[in-house]
Amino acid sequence: MDTSPLAGAEERKVRAARRFGRIGLVITLLWLLTVPAFVIWTGLPEAVFGWPLLALYLAALGLHVWRIREHVSSLGRGASAPFMAAAAAVALAIALLGLASAWAGWIWALVSGVLLGDIVSGLRARWIVVWIGAAAAAVLGLGLLISANIDFGVPAAWWVGPALAAFYVATMWVLDVERLWWLKAVTDLDDSRRAAAELATARERLRLADDLHDILGHALEVVAFKSELATRLLPADTARARTEMEEVQRVARESLSEVRALVRDTRSTDLVTELAGARAVLDTAGVVLTVRGDPETVGPTARNVLGRVLREAMTNVLRHAEPSHCTIDIEVADGGARLEVVNDGALPANGTDPGTGLAALSRYLDEHAGRLDAGPGPGGTFRLDAVLPGAAR
Repeated sequence: MDTSPLAGAEERKVRAARRFGRIGLVITLLWLLTVPAFVIWTGLPEAVFGWPLLALYLAALGLHVWRIREHVSSLGRGASAPFMAAAAAVALAIALLGLASAWAGWIWALVSGVLLGDIVSGLRARWIVVWIGAAAAAVLGLGLLISANIDFGVPAAWWVGPALAAFYVATMWVLDVERLWWLKAVTDLDDSRRAAAELATARERLRLADDLHDILGHALEVVAFKSELATRLLPADTARARTEMEEVQRVARESLSEVRALVRDTRSTDLVTELAGARAVLDTAGVVLTVRGDPETVGPTARNVLGRVLREAMTNVLRHAEPSHCTIDIEVADGGARLEVVNDGALPANGTDPGTGLAALSRYLDEHAGRLDAGPGPGGTFRLDAVLPGAAR
């Protein structure tokens, strides 16, 4: 997981966004408390309306709190069918009963609008439109029928009340849905950021494993080969054995330096340098090396990539073959670069572990838009062909 200061700042922002989103849900609850305050201020309705309205209001508060708890535990989940049915019945009943109770009874529709937001949150856009349109039309149409038969002593109250009630129903749902949408968007973005950070960490670990295999695999093969050669030379050729052991020390020191450079992310595998090392190793092993092409003509980026390819190829030659001849072809054409390594004396697999070098090398070339072909050829040969496009130069 990324523990950088930037990641910490992002984490704090996400926590703040979630906190303010939940505060917004609580504020919606506080809005509902303004309804009875307004009703008391304008005058309590008659008992025949007051007690049913109070019961419906308490039911609406309970449903809203229940829905908030659902959102906190599972953000973005749609409401269940029983909840939608109950909330729709309470919302319609409190809006229509409010319109029948007093000239300012349209204020109860604010509760209906909040419940409608609880119903449609988590639904697809087209279903939200259907619910909002149907709810507003039902409140307006039934409200006009109710108000037309009641005289509140206020001019135009018969149509103003239903119109305001329908307006509340058609707009108050936004309070819940908008806050939930933003809260879910922040949460989803944070989840995506975490997943991207974990993926980057996994890729970096894989790259590090491939690089360590590339460095240590090649170095240890050279060390093993030269140590075995020095053992064979003793005691007949002490001077030659000492030279080989000095070469072992040099390779070990270089490998240690490369591991340190890998930790600092400054390691370079230049094709020219790797070709010189391949000449020295194969010459010591008595393998005839033929090189066609000039590595200096390869661009700097491709030279670094193909340098790693050549290193892995030499590791495979030492580990999986008893060659007498090896050919290295370097070609630059159409802006791209190509490296082909062919050796004879390839040993049969016989169920032995093929290793991970070629698989790691193939991934490495894929990252640079290149291509790797490797496999046995005729006459006991083994061919490795790496191609890089012009963009990798």
